[in-house]
Amino acid sequence: MPETDAIKAGKKILICDDEKTVVDFLALFLKKEGFPDVDIAHEASAALEKIKKTSYNLVLLDVKLPGMDGIQALQEIKTINSKINVIMITGYPDVDTAEQAVQLGAYDYIVKPFDLAYFKLAILTKLLLE
Repeated sequence: MPETDAIKAGKKILICDDEKTVVDFLALFLKKEGFPDVDIAHEASAALEKIKKTSYNLVLLDVKLPGMDGIQALQEIKTINSKINVIMITGYPDVDTAEQAVQLGAYDYIVKPFDLAYFKLAILTKLLLE
């Protein structure tokens, strides 16, 4: 689809999750979907350092991370750059955490295991609305 290819062109995505299998899967999925510029981090502090140095269009951020959790990281991300789009991902769904994430500026809150069609739609929709 030419219109979605245009959306994907030049977009930088950062995946932050402490589960290597999740990060590897998401990076492979995104690259196969036409997003060539995907970075990874396994903890919030590493993600924040990358965000300070690189202009990302989208961050996929796990809620439960070692050290600083995803909610704290979301607050820091929005302090660094309020325009960065963040989608929270979690294997431990919780309504209060989802509400808090959205109030802090997260675009979406997606539960693992992923519905890949919804996951792709959420990413494309957010990048289209940029």
